Amino acid sequence: MYVIHHESGKKIRAIVSKLDKKEIAVINKSGRFHFNWNKEAKYEVYKLTSTGVNEPLGLISIENRTSDYAVQIRLLASSKDSIGEGKQYERIAGCLIAFACKKSFSAGYEGYVCLKPKTDLEIHYQKAYGMASIGMYLITEQANSLMLINRYYEEHS
Repeated sequence: MYVIHHESGKKIRAIVSKLDKKEIAVINKSGRFHFNWNKEAKYEVYKLTSTGVNEPLGLISIENRTSDYAVQIRLLASSKDSIGEGKQYERIAGCLIAFACKKSFSAGYEGYVCLKPKTDLEIHYQKAYGMASIGMYLITEQANSLMLINRYYEEHS
């Protein structure tokens, strides 16, 4: 798994790891991310980090929806310095969505992942990640989830 340094185009190894409540509180106080991440502490919260970068590049909160056989992405965010025109790193959201897809397969949900997108991001998620709209949710399932895993978990060169 890797992110791309926007300015140089260099691929940099990235990993996803789980956060505990103390780490979530520290990140929340940092102001580097939108949203109140303390509200997500009762769910599984993970950070995307990269070689040579001290701060998390992205965060994701997920919930196992056993009754729906799906993993729900409750919250997903890139750090403020990796959003928009002057962003420092690319592929953050894709890496985190692919991570959720892997969690879904591991849980026996066959790659089913859902999320409630913010209105302005719905079309972006559909175009960039192949997600399908089913009312209030966007979903990815089996074949598309495998494609995302293959795309974002490939080794960097």
